[in-house]
Amino acid sequence: MKNILILGASGTVGTAVFRHFSCDKNFSTFGTCFSAVQGKTSSLIHFSVEFPDDICSILRQVRPDIVISALRGDYDKQLATHENVTEYLMTNGGRLIYLSSVNVFDGGCDRPHYEEDVRISNSDYGQFKIQCEDLLRNRMGNRAILIRLPFVWGRNSPRFQEVKAGCEKGQLEIYTDLFSNHVSDLQIAQTIQWIIHENKDGVFHIGTSDVISYQRFIEQLIAAAGMKLPQFTFRRGPGIMAAISSRKDIPVMLKWTTGKLIQYLCCEGGRT
Repeated sequence: MKNILILGASGTVGTAVFRHFSCDKNFSTFGTCFSAVQGKTSSLIHFSVEFPDDICSILRQVRPDIVISALRGDYDKQLATHENVTEYLMTNGGRLIYLSSVNVFDGGCDRPHYEEDVRISNSDYGQFKIQCEDLLRNRMGNRAILIRLPFVWGRNSPRFQEVKAGCEKGQLEIYTDLFSNHVSDLQIAQTIQWIIHENKDGVFHIGTSDVISYQRFIEQLIAAAGMKLPQFTFRRGPGIMAAISSRKDIPVMLKWTTGKLIQYLCCEGGRT
């Protein structure tokens, strides 16, 4: 049985990954969370990225074979936390799966981007993600797996809650001139599980296989959820922000379409 440690297990992605792996008998699953209340359980451990060195005692306690990082917070302190994690894994053995972002390509929004594309970013967030990717791969080589994500959605995610609140209010701000793909928290969890079971390495883009205008996606989501279409106000988008996979080894069951993602969000208990 492998020990899995999920950094940031109380966020949208971290929660889904934690729940998914907790049901897999091949793993003993632990997670870090900021909430002291959540951290009172034996498998959820309190950790604040404001104190990066505190991760060292958690690593010694859990002795993870694999660390999955969905951390958020101050950029410098995230980097310091990851430096501590890489030092532990390089000394004691193990792999790290890092959740990065399509924003590593936001300096070139004229087309969708694939795993092998050159990264260029104009945003602070994208540049930070590139810095993290380089830190991990330079220190750990193939033992660091990079996963780049487009827009992330979950049934209880802040992004979906914002859409619901806008529909109730009758007004919602959305992007115009933006074409993108999207990903669900469940698709991320399922793909990470496959990566670990199949001992895969490298870089992965996880998201829907089709690229769609952001406005059209929101309109389809609202219709499927049975909500009333609000009046839109518009914020100009950067062009195309899509992370598409060129890998040939990903099984069909892990390749979601926009329709499947919307069905997951709005059916099976997701309907408002």
